[in-house]
Amino acid sequence: MERTKIKTIVFMGRPGSGKETQANLLSEKTGFTVFSTGKKFRELREHQDALGAHVREAYDTAKLLPVWFAEYLFEDALFNLGAEDGIIFEGTGRALEEAQLFHEVTTWLGRPYVVVNLDLDETEARRRQTERALVQNRTDSNTEAKISTRFEEYNAHTAKALEFFRERGVVVDVPAEGLIETIHEDIVSKLTAL
Repeated sequence: MERTKIKTIVFMGRPGSGKETQANLLSEKTGFTVFSTGKKFRELREHQDALGAHVREAYDTAKLLPVWFAEYLFEDALFNLGAEDGIIFEGTGRALEEAQLFHEVTTWLGRPYVVVNLDLDETEARRRQTERALVQNRTDSNTEAKISTRFEEYNAHTAKALEFFRERGVVVDVPAEGLIETIHEDIVSKLTAL
């Protein structure tokens, strides 16, 4: 990835498409920091205070947390970066308003970005969600009803955010079926070509 000038990368895709896995692999390759909204929410979920209770309530019912809260988290991450620091966002831009603000903030900071869309059909994504809930004890996807809610949230909100990014010409689509390493190599190849 030596040739790319992009220092800001956003991973998007259906629940279960492998965003966190691929973000971490790309971080190992590039040295970029990973900011995972989902991971941050899972950490906050464990807090035994009012914030933790609110996060638990939303997270455990597979709902998106308020846009303003996600915005605060990604803005804080962006504002604390050096000009040459690279960052990979996983779980950012999941609603149209959030995507619009992300675009506005990165443009204002002069940080070009690319969105890697991990393209996975819903049937396979649902299968992965079920498997992951068992292996990782994930409370956001441990029932069929919660998995369905996650896809409803994706279709109602994240698909519109992805379309917003696509209209700006910053989306790179990567098929997300197959071996993890093959998907990673495809991502690196496409990003290097930018």
